[in-house]
Amino acid sequence: MLVFLLSQGISQAGGSESVMPVMCRVMPTIEATFPESVEFGDVRPHANRNESYVVSQLQTIKIWSNTAWTLRMKSDSTAGCMTEWTEEGYSDKALSFPLEWKVNGEGDFTEITGHDVEIAEAQSPTQQSGETISLLFRQLITYSDPPVFGSDAYRIQVTFTVSHAY
Repeated sequence: MLVFLLSQGISQAGGSESVMPVMCRVMPTIEATFPESVEFGDVRPHANRNESYVVSQLQTIKIWSNTAWTLRMKSDSTAGCMTEWTEEGYSDKALSFPLEWKVNGEGDFTEITGHDVEIAEAQSPTQQSGETISLLFRQLITYSDPPVFGSDAYRIQVTFTVSHAY
């Protein structure tokens, strides 16, 4: 009986000691915050093509990950063009040119598509403060684009996916 009591860490008058392991497993974890929406507002074409572009404010994505990670983006439009959105859904009216994007305001703009495009590939685990990626979106408006009225607007949905990159 005495051996059993000592193995359970019960102290005798002469003292005893017990060792208790404390353990955990850190699981692969990714957290992210994404922009909610981009609103270009009322736009119009110009005779000078360079003045026909509307450009968003920087849109910030923040990622925290304890493993290597990848960030992808795609649109709900195969061609990447904004389509008229009515109360019933999408119509058959679409803008002539696809929405474009670029990372951190550097480099050239790239057309968005309905297929996953990697924005950041196989990035290292982040620090506690996370990793910030900023995107600019740009849309060319031309005289070929039909106007919309009332509460209708041209729209495209962009899906961001952040995942582990093992």
